[in-house]
Amino acid sequence: MNKVNPKDKISQARQKLSVLNKERAKSIFSLIHGKPMVLGLPHYVYRRCGNKNCKCAKGHKHGPYLALSVNKDGGQKIVMVKKVDALTVREESRRYKNYQETLAKIRRINKEIDEILDELKKITTRNYP
Repeated sequence: MNKVNPKDKISQARQKLSVLNKERAKSIFSLIHGKPMVLGLPHYVYRRCGNKNCKCAKGHKHGPYLALSVNKDGGQKIVMVKKVDALTVREESRRYKNYQETLAKIRRINKEIDEILDELKKITTRNYP
């Protein structure tokens, strides 16, 4: 039976913690860019204009128009984007999406660090008679 030396486990845990901590720090600093972000995810919508004689009344809708999908008050809201703001909003929403994905990555790293620290606690803690 191969029994792993506790000192080896501790050493491996330290190495893993070091790697995770560097990765977490890199992710955190990538979020501190100070560039504006807009809340919401972009997508394109097609609309009817309301004119009974228009082609959109027969199914060929107008568009595509840029819109943002925003979660607000427990529901989803669609916010139309002005044509002049389209490029800016697309870029800022891309930053927002990246920000959210990086936050999720940091949370996964934090969870992994927590699990390693719990394992270290089990290895190094003993009961007193």
